[in-house]
Amino acid sequence: MLKTKKVGLKDIAKNLELSINTVSHALRDLDDISEETKEIVRKEALRLGYQAKGYTFKFSKVYTIALVFDSFRNPYFALMGQMIVDKIEKEKFDLLVINTNEFKKIDEEIIKKCLYRKVDAIISFNEFETKAVELAKLNNIALELIGRVSDNDYVDSLFTDDIKGGEIATSYLISKGSRKLIYVYEIGSEASKRRLIGFLKVIDEYNNNNNNNNNKITYKLVTFKESTLDLYNLIIKENYDGIFFYNDRVLTLFLMYSKEYYELFNKINIIGFDNDIKRLGFHFTYPSIDFDYESISKKAIEILKKRLLYKSNEKANKIKFDVFLNENK
Repeated sequence: MLKTKKVGLKDIAKNLELSINTVSHALRDLDDISEETKEIVRKEALRLGYQAKGYTFKFSKVYTIALVFDSFRNPYFALMGQMIVDKIEKEKFDLLVINTNEFKKIDEEIIKKCLYRKVDAIISFNEFETKAVELAKLNNIALELIGRVSDNDYVDSLFTDDIKGGEIATSYLISKGSRKLIYVYEIGSEASKRRLIGFLKVIDEYNNNNNNNNNKITYKLVTFKESTLDLYNLIIKENYDGIFFYNDRVLTLFLMYSKEYYELFNKINIIGFDNDIKRLGFHFTYPSIDFDYESISKKAIEILKKRLLYKSNEKANKIKFDVFLNENK
């Protein structure tokens, strides 16, 4: 079997009739090269299958991992992030923590920051823009997405079965007698959209199988930002009796908002997602969709070790983790 010739800067430069120095600067996104030339060079590099060589100074094989997330207030990020950090330190990788704006996708600027810091891999709770993935790929930076699903073949994704979780949560509310349901979601959250699919699926199936119009499920979709007054009115004035919060962070914020909400929520059926309230040791607990945090964090590091230590270039992993109901009784 003939070995495939490895593509180098010289090959790209020859095809485009540019200097090797220009190609090198373009791929590293340096300011002395125009955006038009950078785009041409990147497309040709991707077409040829170019991959950057490892950094020559890393004879000790110490790799740097960047952990990117968008909010210190999200307990899921805090809990999962801490597990990942513990495993990164155990493997003796260097760690760089990057905080972004909430729900902001990883863009080229963040990749440039990682290039400047000599990062070898990025573990992110935020999705990646296409151009950011291309820049990372050209510079041989491994990318991993936690809790969300990327359709890019270069990005490893580790995520919970959110559609199933939405189904379990909705079925739980119905089993407790709730017939007027509210789904509290967050605009911009990919996981929230998948949980909504499960929510709507169960309601549709229930209504299609129920001939009694008086017993059919009705529902409202309420965004987190607009829900403070809406929830109160829906429960008090319109008798909505079940709420599915797309994650425990949002549920916790309402419980801490006022004593009035705490008392109000205890009169109806409530369920969250992630089971963070229980893990953080709050004095109150509610039913929540749960999963194995340890398995996700462990698999995340296993995949990166294969990418970095064993130079695996296999197609991106898309690994879905099972979920289950935790009533926290």
